[in-house]
Amino acid sequence: MSRADVTIPGSGVSRAAWLTAALVIVGIAITVGVWRWVAGSEGAAGSAHFGRSAPPVGNVLRFVNGPEPETIDPGLMSGQPDGRIARAIFEGLVTPDPRTLEPIEGVASRWELADDGVTYTFHLRTDAVWTNGDRVSAHDFAWSWMRVLHPDTPARYADLFYLIRNARAYKAREIDDPAAVGIRALDEQTFEVVLETPTPYFLQLVTFYPFLPVHRTSVERYGDAWTHPEHIVTNGPFRLAMHRQNDRFRLEKFQEYWDADNVRLDAVVAYSLDDLSTMLNMYRAGMTDWNPSGYLPAEYIPYVQYYEDYRAGPFLGSYFYSMVVTRPPFDDKRVRQALALAIDREQITSFVLHNSVAAWGRIVPDGFADYPYPEPVRFDPERARQLLAEAGYAGGAGFPTIEILFNTSEDHKKIAEAIQAMWKQHLGIDVKLLNQEWASYMRTTIDREYQVARRTWIGDYVDPNTFLAILRGGEGNNRTNWSNARYDELVAAAAGELDAERRMRLLAEAEAIALDEMPFIPIYSYRTREFVAPYVRGWYPTALDTHPLKYIWFDRESSEPDMRGARR
Repeated sequence: MSRADVTIPGSGVSRAAWLTAALVIVGIAITVGVWRWVAGSEGAAGSAHFGRSAPPVGNVLRFVNGPEPETIDPGLMSGQPDGRIARAIFEGLVTPDPRTLEPIEGVASRWELADDGVTYTFHLRTDAVWTNGDRVSAHDFAWSWMRVLHPDTPARYADLFYLIRNARAYKAREIDDPAAVGIRALDEQTFEVVLETPTPYFLQLVTFYPFLPVHRTSVERYGDAWTHPEHIVTNGPFRLAMHRQNDRFRLEKFQEYWDADNVRLDAVVAYSLDDLSTMLNMYRAGMTDWNPSGYLPAEYIPYVQYYEDYRAGPFLGSYFYSMVVTRPPFDDKRVRQALALAIDREQITSFVLHNSVAAWGRIVPDGFADYPYPEPVRFDPERARQLLAEAGYAGGAGFPTIEILFNTSEDHKKIAEAIQAMWKQHLGIDVKLLNQEWASYMRTTIDREYQVARRTWIGDYVDPNTFLAILRGGEGNNRTNWSNARYDELVAAAAGELDAERRMRLLAEAEAIALDEMPFIPIYSYRTREFVAPYVRGWYPTALDTHPLKYIWFDRESSEPDMRGARR
């Protein structure tokens, strides 16, 4: 029986299929058991490191960055692998604190918020320069932000700028005067931003990569090729020294960076790789110093979680499936609801993902104490069958064969196989699986050329709005063609609401609408699961799994784990 036919217990598959899966897991256990024996842990929790315990020669941090980034243009990117590179080679007005993610000084040495609550004035430091020697100016930020907002720029995060006065209208060509947008350089070192309404999380937004500056002359001179190593001009703590596609990036310390004295790494090597097992093996062999979250095969977690260099913690991220709701059969809400109700999330997280994540039936992930979460989507196969029958497909009769799209990953494939089996068992429908490598997958979802696709959303800032804003009508990361006027009204009202409790209620009401309409099918809420070598310092667990590379250094005096961060 093919791997596509193997699923989880309780799904009605044959004993032979389940035995095959069990043997695979046993094989993994044996393999990891050998690793534990080689490491000398003898099965004792916390008595050994899974990877290298002594720092390598030289101050070069090595890690796997995941799939080959689609782009390293901060104004156009939308993926985590892209963002890790961008945040190392560019620097914004403010940057995230490595421990708390609170906004701290970047290119701006200070800023003020006027009494009107909407006017920010940033004062840029005079010693911030580009890698070609040009001084970083307020004009660079004004041009870069307006570039994202230009109607012809395919920026997927342009909506984050809509908090700025007239930004949405300019992007939509409702106004054509860029001077009407609340973005302006008052002089070389003074940058002013005027918002539509007071926004408590605005400075957190400014730490995000779409707000990073780009070098205007380089962009205009080289066009799409401006990000090539021989052309790119950047202003961050590292510069791009080499990029070999589908292999690696090499970033080297920018010696003229304004805070270079506090950058202790000489270089960073970020490998582009899809295969999770290879990633883990590279860390085990000492080829990398950090194996980031999301790049650890779920089936290994029960066997590696006791090593000293294993890190786990809360993470503001949601895993879900999306559908293009303007095409049949997904244009019928009852079909979308039936698909959602026929998924047993607990089975997936327990048997497929080995309890490495939490089953979750909401769009906003676990972790917001002050957010009044609406009722979740639950596993209810009887109700699912009833809804599918009401939609005209009783017992799955007449329902077309549909396709689940996912990017290359062992875990994505296993989840898709499990859901394929659940939909067959509980609804009687046939499902095909389609795997694409990262860039093709991104283009397919962006172009809405799919039926059902696995999706992930990692918080851009610490607020439920970052998860709900992507479902607004016309938003670039929506990718479902779903829109709801009341939903958009509630999210917009919450953006301008200063009463924190009322603001959260507005967002929860919006989420309840989305959970009823079901353009997204929530599956689980993330937790961080990664390996960090014991000599790596300046790395701290954060709610967004963001780790500014500027602050990382190698401790050559001690091989003890850095206990300033929670291990699990």
